[in-house]
Formats: sequence, structure tokens, C-alpha cells
Amino acid sequence: MNKQAANIPYKNLALIACSTQYEPSQVPQVTAILAQHGYQVSCQYLQQNISDFGYVDTDQARAHNLIQALLNPTIEVLWFYRGGGGALNLLPYLHRYKQQLLAIPAKVIVGFSDVTAIHGFLNNELGWRSIHGVNANNHLEMGATNLQPLPDITALMTRGVVYDNVLPLNALAQQAASISGTLIGGNHTLVAATFGTHYQADFEDKILILEDIGVTFRQLDRYLQQLLFLKDDNLKAIIFGQYYSIDPTDQERMMYKAVLQQFAAQYDKPVYYFPFFGHGKYNQPFILGESITLQRNQDSTGLDMTEYATCIQTPFHSK
Repeated sequence: MNKQAANIPYKNLALIACSTQYEPSQVPQVTAILAQHGYQVSCQYLQQNISDFGYVDTDQARAHNLIQALLNPTIEVLWFYRGGGGALNLLPYLHRYKQQLLAIPAKVIVGFSDVTAIHGFLNNELGWRSIHGVNANNHLEMGATNLQPLPDITALMTRGVVYDNVLPLNALAQQAASISGTLIGGNHTLVAATFGTHYQADFEDKILILEDIGVTFRQLDRYLQQLLFLKDDNLKAIIFGQYYSIDPTDQERMMYKAVLQQFAAQYDKPVYYFPFFGHGKYNQPFILGESITLQRNQDSTGLDMTEYATCIQTPFHSK
């Protein structure tokens, strides 16, 4: 298993596109924003020859581009330009290069949505850690549909993350003083697409995060029934993120939460709700492939527990 090298500045960054086509005219704006935050940005892997399906290229060409970027020793961070579709198709190509990838120092990828497929391979097959956070083109929407500050990769790696407003959804979560496991997951559609395949993650001692957009509450209910029907589900817990639209009504928020609560009442593991990651105005970053702890909060008097839990991911280099 590759190890993350110590004392990496995480400033040598390459943008990459492996999914749906992007608008080239917007790339200079994105690179300028990243450069303003101290990143040295390369666009050598932003290549586009639009396929019949609207992907940036054919499956083979996209996989070759990604593998070359992963093998490039001068790159510390690969930030995916956008999501969309097509990343799942690249898993067989990545698998063919598994031994070569295992032989190099781990690097960090950043992205979400369709990038979940790539996260899954790197986390589960290579043991790499990665950042579930906004795609590069989301930075064009700062102050509008994106209110999430640009993630500081160095800070995430050296300080970890702490979120103290995670809501337990079932009695098992409410009663658990502390639960720890390795964090995996991402977009629900992409995670579910691997169920029953060679690329399904090993759930042993894992905590799963799931989020999605564009699914009706009835479709979400069907996805959740699939989770209930899984064989050998040995997850430690599940954390659900945002499923409703970017600008939801109160009724919409309540409906999706009700569907999740119904699932949580039937599920035999702790279930939590944290609608501040996913396809929304806030997409708080998580470190996939890294240990996470969920613990109950005490109020300021120390006499009782609050309704929320805190999730904590310690820094990479604290081990």
C-alpha cells in the first residue's frame, strides 16, 4: 500500500477532466482563482475531443490521460475540473495499471459527484487518501450557487476536519458515545453502481458517506431499499449528505429528510445526517480513505448531551 509522503506542500496542482465535456473559455478564470490561493496550476491534462456521449474523449483516451497524470511524479494534487458522467467506465483501465500505481508515492485527488468512481478505486484498491470536495469549475460560482470556500489542501492534510453539527437519525446513532472507521463513499448513484461488482468496496470497519441530486424522493427510497437488501453489510455507520435541490423549499427539505429517517429506523447500524456536503451551496470537504470518528456532543454544562454529534478526522501525518 502506498504511503502519503511527509511534508508535501500540496501546491503543484494539475487540472484534469475525465467525465462530461467542459467549456474551455472558462478555464483561465478557474486557473486564476487557484493561482490566487497559491497553487501552481498545470492544464496539461485538460484535453478534450468530445465523444458521442458528450464525454471529454473516448473511454480509452480518458483513462490514458488519467493514468499518465497519476504517474507524473511532479504533480502533488489532481483537481478534477467537473463531474457529469463517464468516470465509472475507467475502472477496468485503472485496474490494469494497479501494480504500477501501487509502486509510486500516493498523490491527492480532489473532486466529487462523478469523481466518486475514481475516489473509490484509489481508496479501496490503492489505499490512497483523497478529498471529497468541490470540483474546480465550481469556483466560478462563488457567492452564487457555491458558498463553499476554496479548500486549502495543505490545511486539510495537516489539521484534518471537525464538524460539530452532525445529526443522529436513529436510536443507534443517538446512543453511541463514539464510533470510528475508515471513511469511504461519495455520490450515491456512483456508489450504488458498484454494488455486486468487482469494484464494490469492502465495507469492513468503514463509515459510508452518501449524497446525490436529481433523484426524486421515491427514487431515493428505492436506493435506500437496495441498501437494506445488501448482503454482508458490515458497515460501521452511514452519514447522509444533501439530496434536495440547490434552492429547496422547506417542504422539499422535510420530504427528503423524512425518507432518510424512515430508512434509518429500519437500518441496524447508526445513521447520521449532515446536509452540508454534496450538490448544494455548501460542500464541506471530507478526507476519504482516512479514519473518522463520530462522537456525541456534551452541552456547555456537561450535564447532558446535545442532539448533535461531532465528526473528527485527524491530520494525515499525526500517525
